[in-house]
Amino acid sequence: MIRVKKTALAVAAAVTSVAVLAACGSSGGGGNGKKSTDQVGKAPDKTTNNAVNQMNAQPRTALQSGGKITWVLSQTIPNFNYYDVNGTLQDTFQLLNAIEPEPFYYDAAGTPSVNTDYFTSIKQTKSSPLTIDYKINPKAKWSDGTALSWQDFYWLWKANNGTNPAYEIASTIGYDQIGSVTKGANAQDVLVTFKTPFTDWQSLFAPFLPQSLTKSPTTFNKGWVGKPLVTSGPFKWGSTNKTAQSYTVVRDPNWWGQPALLDSITFQAYNDPSAAVQALGQHEVDYVDISTGDTVSNVAAVKGYSGVQIRQAGGNNYRMFTLNTRDPLLSDIKVRQAVVLGINRQAITTALIGKLGGNPTPLQNHFFMKNQSAYTDTCGDYCTYDPAKAKQLLTADGWTLKNGYFEKNGKQLSLSITIPSETPNAKTEAEIAQSTLKAAGIKLTLTSVPSNDFFSKYIFNTPQSAAGKFQITTFTWIGTPFPVGGALSIFKYDPKAKGQNAGFGGTTAINTLLAKASSSATVDEENKLANEASQQMWANAAWLPLYQRPQVTGIDTKLANLGAYGFAYIHYQDIGFVK
Repeated sequence: MIRVKKTALAVAAAVTSVAVLAACGSSGGGGNGKKSTDQVGKAPDKTTNNAVNQMNAQPRTALQSGGKITWVLSQTIPNFNYYDVNGTLQDTFQLLNAIEPEPFYYDAAGTPSVNTDYFTSIKQTKSSPLTIDYKINPKAKWSDGTALSWQDFYWLWKANNGTNPAYEIASTIGYDQIGSVTKGANAQDVLVTFKTPFTDWQSLFAPFLPQSLTKSPTTFNKGWVGKPLVTSGPFKWGSTNKTAQSYTVVRDPNWWGQPALLDSITFQAYNDPSAAVQALGQHEVDYVDISTGDTVSNVAAVKGYSGVQIRQAGGNNYRMFTLNTRDPLLSDIKVRQAVVLGINRQAITTALIGKLGGNPTPLQNHFFMKNQSAYTDTCGDYCTYDPAKAKQLLTADGWTLKNGYFEKNGKQLSLSITIPSETPNAKTEAEIAQSTLKAAGIKLTLTSVPSNDFFSKYIFNTPQSAAGKFQITTFTWIGTPFPVGGALSIFKYDPKAKGQNAGFGGTTAINTLLAKASSSATVDEENKLANEASQQMWANAAWLPLYQRPQVTGIDTKLANLGAYGFAYIHYQDIGFVK
């Protein structure tokens, strides 16, 4: 059977110029749901129906055949292999969904349904051991002419299960719990058998990529740096324009499903969100996430443009500070706890989304959004800004206040926060943290780095880059329909520094709770254990959730089946202009 899960946050890397990460395990992407009645910036609550979005949902018969659109990305894509540690970005995911397979579609509530363009059925056939039978649509082909097969599953599993360290993967989560991937009745029948249960098994093999990418670690790591070499979707690869920082996909005439209505989609990178909004007003671009910069100004600007409109939904992403626990100062848990207590998250929340309306409050949970049923405050002693308590912690830890800042052994408690350039949200968050930490006796300086280099050169750790070069940083995490399966990739402690846990936070005790959650027999039990883990994560003080971001998009008024998608997935072949 296919389990319908309560929609919850999971993460994967996805960058926007507010630095957005997506989750390992499918990331959200848009779809055809009901229109939202939510107000932009309105603080969601548990009574809000999250099964809404604003996509201007229209039947294909109401839309034109043909046309081109330009879709704004937040940065250039460093690697088109979504599973590579430098490729797990929301921008990557959104582009790949136009040209590569996905096993499931999700509606605005995060409810899955089999993507029948690629699979005739996906069923759980056994519970012990957990066994999933994927039956591939016999029409499904890769662009090199080969049929999708069980070997594509096999090599995607082998690349991501952690047994071969040569693969520079973002996460092993879920794949390391699979015991075997075997051929069923034929090459298009795949049996995936788990050695330990994995509650979020539907999050795996998404996106689905070919064995030509995954069989070789060298190809996996570097083969798709310039572009995807093999595709399978309503669109195929068209061209790259390095000068314009854009990528174009075009309608694939060999696609066996409903043909794409659009002739092409150009994905263009804008490091400056305000420049992208201006381009929208001048009709140089057609679709932009306007919640990735100064949302208040962006919303006001779009409202003044003709031929474009705002579409919004309950956000499936949130902002979070990450503390690097391997830094000499932040390796001290008392220092980290003092930093958490010394940052006024309510002030940050009010400054960044308060002007949009409502009464927004900080996010007090690492896994769930406020409009999700499993959400509860798990922050305990760390819920509110308390500089006095921060000072008490540091004093008890041997620090002495001198000239306004704490010192120990002649060294001042001075930290740096690394932020991507041309990112006003991150700068505002950092400046408020700087001001409020000063009241706690902690000095904070701002370090701005190029947006395109932010993740690959400063945040994540790979053998090829000088990543992990930060003390504190801030970016956005993108939610998925899976609360624990995706989140494990950033919250699981790994002393080898692989994956998305950029700050090396966590403990073996938290790992144990997360492992139990991910193998739970029921979703309710999974959610309960995830909340227990979140309680311990506040005390570990390696991650500091800030606030849930509303998803606000600016779009050409005539475009249909695209906009603020919430937890849904986009049917790219159905995007088009109203007749």
